[in-house]
Amino acid sequence: ASRGKPVLGFSRFLHTDGGVMYDKSSSGIERPSDMCGKTISYPGSPGPGGPAIVQTMVEADGKTDCDIDSYGKYNGGFYHTDAIESKKAHLATLIFWNFEIPEARARGMKDVGFFSLKEWGVPDFCQLVLMTTPQRFKEQKDVFRKLVLAMRKATGLIHQQPELARTYYQQYVVGRGETKMSDKEKEIMEATMTATLPAFPNDNSMSQDYYERLMEWLVTTNQVEQEAASK
Repeated sequence: ASRGKPVLGFSRFLHTDGGVMYDKSSSGIERPSDMCGKTISYPGSPGPGGPAIVQTMVEADGKTDCDIDSYGKYNGGFYHTDAIESKKAHLATLIFWNFEIPEARARGMKDVGFFSLKEWGVPDFCQLVLMTTPQRFKEQKDVFRKLVLAMRKATGLIHQQPELARTYYQQYVVGRGETKMSDKEKEIMEATMTATLPAFPNDNSMSQDYYERLMEWLVTTNQVEQEAASK
């Protein structure tokens, strides 16, 4: 993604529950092992990311004879609900629980299924991280420190006064002129806001142990070459 250029993550600001979404009523999926051989919708298809995630979950559920080449691949971008409703995919991955699940429910998917990364062997990577270059970080370290401190203050307000945070966001949306929303869109926005507010972490630090495990998984699943990971 960085095209060979050095990048540096210096603070995380959202940590939600991510994983796989599916329709229990039509997918034939009841548990992770049932995903073997199904068609996956994921951004970056036909790259290795989607099958790597699903295969890890399938194996964690005890099915060790699933061929990773058995999966169908569909690139529905981040329109995960569309991919499932259109029957172009049995399931979607790289989803954020706080975004896609409320949307799917609001759009009429009555029996939304969800498998969490952290519960089925995949490193919990559904975090949003602020990134820059090492050189820029060195030059602007004081500025970035002020930014992180401001984020911590904002997170405190979000957790302590969630309704005030919700009001601030609604005022921002109105200020941008985004007032012409249907009732369904308003329902989705409110449900998404309710699910998202708790996902801002009090701790902005980035654990070295976590990233070492993530890199190990990326190498094991052939998403990153060992040589690149060692740099």
